[in-house]
Amino acid sequence: MTIFGFILRRIIKEIGICNRQEHSKRASKLSQKITNAKVHLGSLVWEEINEISDLKEVYLELKSLTKKQENIKSAQVEFIESNNELKLKVEKIEFDSTQNINLTYKEKGDLSLELSELKKQIHETEEECKKIRKRFIGVDNSQENETVETFKSLYTKERQKLVNLRLELEEKNKLIKKLNEKLNKILEATKLEISETMNEVSKASKKVASQSAEIEAIESSKKEFFIDIGTFIFKNLESSDPNLQSLKEKYKLSSRGHKQLIQSMDHHSILAS
Repeated sequence: MTIFGFILRRIIKEIGICNRQEHSKRASKLSQKITNAKVHLGSLVWEEINEISDLKEVYLELKSLTKKQENIKSAQVEFIESNNELKLKVEKIEFDSTQNINLTYKEKGDLSLELSELKKQIHETEEECKKIRKRFIGVDNSQENETVETFKSLYTKERQKLVNLRLELEEKNKLIKKLNEKLNKILEATKLEISETMNEVSKASKKVASQSAEIEAIESSKKEFFIDIGTFIFKNLESSDPNLQSLKEKYKLSSRGHKQLIQSMDHHSILAS
């Protein structure tokens, strides 16, 4: 805003025509623009101000903060890498567990099929035993002893077969029980291992978050120092200090544009009041 424009708006304001809210918004935007310019300048030149006596302390503070920030960032990288490794560990635990569970379920499924076939064989053998037994139980004397003995022998073989089948069935049931116990152990062990690892992940994540907060706090402090540097340099651009003149020439700095922004902000602030 030019001085003429400001005077004209002051006159118009006196007769009650003024958009105070709009002027307040513009003043706020200009203030932010000025602050951003100072921050940008300060961040750009701070490593080159150590020979300017008035900024020596600011330089040392920034150097210390920057070193501290770099150390935290370095440590944070290690925590992030560790956290990523822990997450990969969890994925591997889940994968290995799933593989073991699937294999155990397959083994159990195969056994279940065998059990079903055994039960079928047992039923068939029981029926066969009943049929054979009827052939030699309650026979009359006219039936030849040799035929009776033959059926008895056959019956004995079938009964032995039945015993063996039932023993095999019992063994298969024991294996099924063991597989169920194995599944429970896998699930419990997986749950415990994942829980312990996720606790480590949680701790590492909290540490990373804490470090991020520290980095942000340091960045905020650095910003305040950058503003101080920017403010000082803009105010002293016409100084004869060779260090300031060197910065002015190197970065092609001009106080005119900065002063115009401040003046325009002041005008809008007055009109907003």
